[in-house]
Amino acid sequence: MKRLLIILFTFIMLCSFSRTASAQDPFELVGKCVLDIGNNTTYLKDYVVKLPEANSQNNIPTHKNTAILLKNTHYRLTVCNSDDSEGQGVIYLYNNGEKVASSITQSGKIYRSFDFQCNKTGSYQIWISFKDGKEGFAVGILSLVNE
Repeated sequence: MKRLLIILFTFIMLCSFSRTASAQDPFELVGKCVLDIGNNTTYLKDYVVKLPEANSQNNIPTHKNTAILLKNTHYRLTVCNSDDSEGQGVIYLYNNGEKVASSITQSGKIYRSFDFQCNKTGSYQIWISFKDGKEGFAVGILSLVNE
């Protein structure tokens, strides 16, 4: 039922905007991404990110946010790129400065989302950047996986 309400709300939001809106419209990008987070999920929060190109590989721009996650809760973090984004978005999850999970593997393969089973209630940091420090526009979505 919650999923149906989210879809209906997103549809109404999208219809209220001009049909000429490009993929650069943050509301449209969030709406598209929310529809792709999975049928068994509940949307919690979005993070719209637009970052410039890095001036060096040692100084890659990163959008940082904090979220309180609850023990024994299953979360999904998803990143969706704008159609005209040069960079490919990568989402990371940190706890106390230690990387817990990310959407990129050691070999550089990027996944659209990853699931996280929280084992400890606390403050977690959600970082979003773009592979190789390229300029980019994306949205990150934090959602609850309904079991």
